[in-house]
Amino acid sequence: MQAIVKDNRAPGLKVTSVPKPSPGPGEVLIAVRHAGVCGTDLHIADWDAWAQGRIKPPVVIGHEFAGEIAALGDGVTGLRKGQLVTAEGHIVCGHCLQCRTGNSHICKNTRIIGVDRDGAFAEYIVMPTTNVLTLSGIPTEVGAIMDPMGNAFHTVLTADIPGSTVLVVGCGPIGCFAVGIARAAGATKVIASDVNPKRLALAATMGAHVTINAATDDVVKTVIAETGGEGADVVCEMSGVPSALHQAFAAVRMGGRIQLLGLPKGDVPINFADEIIFKGITLYGVIGRKMYETWHQMRRFLTGGQFDPRPVITHKFPLAQIDEALTAIRSGDAGKVILEIA
Repeated sequence: MQAIVKDNRAPGLKVTSVPKPSPGPGEVLIAVRHAGVCGTDLHIADWDAWAQGRIKPPVVIGHEFAGEIAALGDGVTGLRKGQLVTAEGHIVCGHCLQCRTGNSHICKNTRIIGVDRDGAFAEYIVMPTTNVLTLSGIPTEVGAIMDPMGNAFHTVLTADIPGSTVLVVGCGPIGCFAVGIARAAGATKVIASDVNPKRLALAATMGAHVTINAATDDVVKTVIAETGGEGADVVCEMSGVPSALHQAFAAVRMGGRIQLLGLPKGDVPINFADEIIFKGITLYGVIGRKMYETWHQMRRFLTGGQFDPRPVITHKFPLAQIDEALTAIRSGDAGKVILEIA
């Protein structure tokens, strides 16, 4: 089968032929139809410091996907050939403290498809049945981005959203998803900030009541003015940019909540007394998707028509054009980029 492989410890990716996998006991073989390209794939392609310390070539990359069940391994029940499915890309151990207390999204033994084992930028992928989720009428181009969309759902819905004012800091694809989710979940006002006008336009399309260009406007003053002098009830920090993190701390109201998803590249100095303690705020660190609470929330919002992520999809490429897909992401003007595989 055709696949996108990180074949050696150097920059670049290779589109090549690899053996088609077969499902073992408790596994299913999925014919991939669509796959989402994300920043992790870019890190691997560029062979940056993170990739050098984590990736062990050769490995098929890609961790966001949806497709059709092509074959069932021994002992598989509850699924059938021909079903359209997606899957949680974090494969967890099931026996550590975190897994046994309902927190498997922070399992210390997590293995990620496309990172620690062969992934989804291929015509076929094998997944454990425990990780497979049926799409229930959701199209595969949407199912393929439920992984990053789930990060946004986790970020937004672990806060008290109905009737709240929400500030989304950073309007990349996940930030734009967060805008739409906050609207769907009943936020009274959604404010979005970024330095990229095209991304701000996309955030407005997803329902932001107010957009702020952080390159030219004062984010904190604008948020304070838009909230009657109080500040935002909930801030979703999606960028990881140090200046944006400080804006989040300054723009949240006393006693408010900050949801932290963006990953800073290094240490960020924080004034714990003034930015956190004296304001009495709550910080929540977001990683992945709650397994499987987030997935069920997501499926309900999508099938119920409350949330449509498709405006965020701006580019589609065939599997062989992975370099063009990565170029679109590097440009900074893309929303979500998808590979069409079958």
